[in-house]
Amino acid sequence: MIMAVDAAPSSTTHTYNNGFHKHPVATTSYSTPATSATMLDTFITSHTAVQSHKSGKPVVVDGHNLTIPAVVAAARHGARVALDDSSEVKSRMAKAENAIEDKLRTGKSVYGISTGFGGSADTRTSQHLALGKALLQHQHAGILPTFTHPGYVAEDKPEAPLPLSDPLNTLSMPEAWVRAAILIRMNSLIRGHSGVRWELLERMAAILDHNITPLVPLRGSISASGDLSPLSYVAGTIFGNEQIRCFHGKRNGELPREITSSRAALQAAGIEPLKLAAKEHLGILNGTAFSAALASLALNDAVHMGMLSQVLTAMGTEALVGTQGSHHPFIHAVARPHPGQVESAKHIWDLLNGSKLAHLGEEKEITIEEDEGKLRQDRYPLRTAPQFIGPQLEDILHAWSVVTQECNTTTDNPLIDGETGQVHHGGNFQAMAVSNAMEKTRLALHHLGKILFAQSTELLNPAFNRGLPPSLAASDPSVNYHAKGLDIATAAYVSELGFLANPVSTHVQSAEMHNQAVNSLALISARATVQALDVLSLLTASYLYLVCQAVDLRAQQYELAQGVASIINEELSNNFSASSIASVQAPVFKAVMESYEATSTMDAVPRMKTAAAAATAPLVDSLPESDLAGIKAFRTAVGERSGDLYARLQGEYLRGERGDAPAAHLLGNTRPVYEFVRVKLGVKMHGIDNYNNFEEGWTGLTVGQNVSVIYEAIRDGKLQDVIASLWKH
Repeated sequence: MIMAVDAAPSSTTHTYNNGFHKHPVATTSYSTPATSATMLDTFITSHTAVQSHKSGKPVVVDGHNLTIPAVVAAARHGARVALDDSSEVKSRMAKAENAIEDKLRTGKSVYGISTGFGGSADTRTSQHLALGKALLQHQHAGILPTFTHPGYVAEDKPEAPLPLSDPLNTLSMPEAWVRAAILIRMNSLIRGHSGVRWELLERMAAILDHNITPLVPLRGSISASGDLSPLSYVAGTIFGNEQIRCFHGKRNGELPREITSSRAALQAAGIEPLKLAAKEHLGILNGTAFSAALASLALNDAVHMGMLSQVLTAMGTEALVGTQGSHHPFIHAVARPHPGQVESAKHIWDLLNGSKLAHLGEEKEITIEEDEGKLRQDRYPLRTAPQFIGPQLEDILHAWSVVTQECNTTTDNPLIDGETGQVHHGGNFQAMAVSNAMEKTRLALHHLGKILFAQSTELLNPAFNRGLPPSLAASDPSVNYHAKGLDIATAAYVSELGFLANPVSTHVQSAEMHNQAVNSLALISARATVQALDVLSLLTASYLYLVCQAVDLRAQQYELAQGVASIINEELSNNFSASSIASVQAPVFKAVMESYEATSTMDAVPRMKTAAAAATAPLVDSLPESDLAGIKAFRTAVGERSGDLYARLQGEYLRGERGDAPAAHLLGNTRPVYEFVRVKLGVKMHGIDNYNNFEEGWTGLTVGQNVSVIYEAIRDGKLQDVIASLWKH
């Protein structure tokens, strides 16, 4: 069907609580199952917290209460970091520090302070500070572009080949990753189990506060004895190693900041380099901070993608004239109450409330004759979306819990119990908890991409999209293949997501003299997860672009259907006796619009002539013999007038004569997302150049440029604000 006609929901005893805010909630509603946390709770709480930190609330480092949104705020938005300087915290740190000093004074053997490292732990020395420097020296092994080296002078090499990739981005970490890692390492050290001084934390906080970011190699950590090499560059910055380079100074849009030596960066900020004490070299290095940092940043975006996938499913349901009934509480909350499934169904149900495109409420019972030749239910990508999306929400939430815990743990070796003075040799640096969290998150991202891809392909295919033109062409499809490129591109995206979904941890190799015989590869897994987020964002941006085009086409069809109904009524009066008209109006309109829906691959004028010809059968069946002579004239008039109307509507919509967001009035609670794309981002309905046969050349942005605008809004958080607003009020 072109439009949903049963827009009013029916009542039922199964109910939702906490309905959506903008439209009256149908009496059919859900009771959300009692769970420790829902995706919506996590998303809204996180979004609110980030906004609070951006507005000035400091991120407090106390060793126990660091949250993922706090990490995001400090790492990506420059939120102020404040140490908990209570006497209790300082006393706890001092006790561990004193315990280490006592061990050294009495000649006790402590790993990494009087012994060698890893497979070389059978060596002994009393030169504790030299040992610490040797640790940093051998871990400063990462590869960085030579143009960042001290004293580098650019040479004129006209014969040099162009690089295959950007050297800085290929070899070094983004600043946000490093800032997050410094914060998380501070939160571990402040717990008082590492034997480091309070001054060290103050210096790390000052580095963050003055926006000094070490240039850290992208690769080289297996996240087993912690992220040793990446953290060694943080340590080198703290004591002002001339060879360690840093970003500092003001930002200039998207361009990288100035890169200089750590000593010069500290000096410019008025920060005195700190000479590290005996346990501090190892205390900084021997932890999972980089793995946990990147996992935190990835999960914050993964939660957003989880919510966005549900919003897009609701918009896809509207675009495909689907049913709200597939998300009925009896199916989910009663019959199969997996928490993620119930939550997803509830969200999609709520988002559809108020829609004039989707069929709302419980399914209406109809006769066999009424739905003959039609699918009785929505296709899998819409109908089973809660069952498909729900488990991904559960996995992402579990990963969120694990990584939050990791951010508030002591990941070091050895550990010092300041109360007893006992030194504990263990393996808290092993980051497999983070690896597992990232593996399931990345797989969940693939599955979200897979279902959105399935919805997208059905939206573009006239065999499945219920009357929309092929490739969502808004003008004659014979010269408009609008979304065919995106159809191919999204297949590439979901294929890459499938590759990235493969586990990283199955590729563990024995390392470092067979000392690290098992390791976690957590940082590599987290990096792959960030890649997956980028690719999923490409796919999601493409689908959001397409679904906005689709609902605009539905708005046009709605107006066309009204116009065709008027034309049919007028031509019935013009060509047949008054006594015959009443009995044929409904069957003629039905036949014409069913033909219209089935001929979406045709250009406007021949399509409407074919649709008008479909009126012949009901006219012959119902008219008296005396009126049959008027059928030909009726068909001709309806075909010509409807074709003219169709072509005129195409032009009016494409020229923006219906406003920037012509489908807004037809949407339910998804409307703000559509309006954000159409009005705020300025992404317009596509097809005006095709409609004009390119006589005015190429105008406006390309398809890819429009999708790029949406992609950036997803990645920089602008769309996240819109998604949060759907539930915040």
